[in-house]
Amino acid sequence: MTAADRRLVAVLGLAIFFEGYGRMLVPVALAFIGTDLGAAPDALSYALATIALGSFGVLALGPVADRLGRRRLLLASIMLFALFGAGTALATSLAGLVAWQLTARVFQESALFTAAVLAAEEASPPSRAAAQGWLGTVNALGAAFAALLLAAIGVVPGGWRGLACVSLAPLALAPLLHRHVPESRHWLTHSGPRVAFPPRAWRGRVAATLVVVALAMSYDVAAFAFATYVPVARHGWSAAQVSAMFIGAGACGLPGWSVGGLLADRYGRRPIAVIFLLGLTAAELLFFLGGRRALWPGFAAMVFFQGGKMTIIRAWAAELFPTSFRGAAAGWLTAAGAAGGMGGLAAAGALARAAGGIDVALAIGSSAGVLAAAAVFAWLPETRGVLAAPRVPEAG
Repeated sequence: MTAADRRLVAVLGLAIFFEGYGRMLVPVALAFIGTDLGAAPDALSYALATIALGSFGVLALGPVADRLGRRRLLLASIMLFALFGAGTALATSLAGLVAWQLTARVFQESALFTAAVLAAEEASPPSRAAAQGWLGTVNALGAAFAALLLAAIGVVPGGWRGLACVSLAPLALAPLLHRHVPESRHWLTHSGPRVAFPPRAWRGRVAATLVVVALAMSYDVAAFAFATYVPVARHGWSAAQVSAMFIGAGACGLPGWSVGGLLADRYGRRPIAVIFLLGLTAAELLFFLGGRRALWPGFAAMVFFQGGKMTIIRAWAAELFPTSFRGAAAGWLTAAGAAGGMGGLAAAGALARAAGGIDVALAIGSSAGVLAAAAVFAWLPETRGVLAAPRVPEAG
């Protein structure tokens, strides 16, 4: 990566660090939220699925990034997800928590996909996936920060509510971000019309990518949503033990983001995507079915393979489509991922009783990774080193 690439990743990473925190806070504190609000596991699963509905807001915001610019949408989204994330502390029922978090999710997704598009358009071609990997690493560190603070949930005023107020931190960073977040030069120099819907020639590729992303996110979202709940509720772990796992095992798996990006830049998106998709399936089987001793290694492997998988998906999302549709396409793919995540959570909730527990249901759901890997090889083209896709996409 060049010095300019590193500066870009640093400022964009700062912009979305607290997106990772806000997104992970509820899943990390799920067992404590459930106890406080009197919610059972299946109700919590459905609540998380409902929160994911907020991701569909990007269908409206994606075209905004193409019309008004990546920078303005990113800065506005950061401020709004901070406010709504902190508002979660006011919830007195599960429905209230869902309302605050669903609205925050709209702007979390907007910030995340806009930062990813900026990174794709501004990074040098040989390091495009690597830039996405490092950006994902910083975002994951924000999620790890939520796990770190979980250890103090017993002493923080308000417990999980006090942790929700930490979401206000990006407001203090607003002047710094306003000065240093760049606008995309690809967007500034593009003179053609912006489109919210794909032209006919692109619809096959769009449909294929939507299916791949939905499958890839279905077992990912569901597994990580219950990564703290299962150790606490199934194995009797304390908050400190779960926090230690998130920090220790999570740190071991964190390099997956950068490793996935480096390998994808060297060997291509398709083969590395298959490896990481299947690796995440194997990691989830270990975590949910391997017993207490498998929780640490299973979680480390989950973080590693999820990071690499997400790096490649984010690089692909920008490389598969032209500048005029890139923001809208990112919104469509984000919505597909949300639909997949909701489906995975709903399926886990529906299977939990019949399968003998939420852990077994989640293990069954991990088979979606095999389907996603097959779809990658069947439908998606290789885009290594390419940003602006051809006017009419090649077959497959």
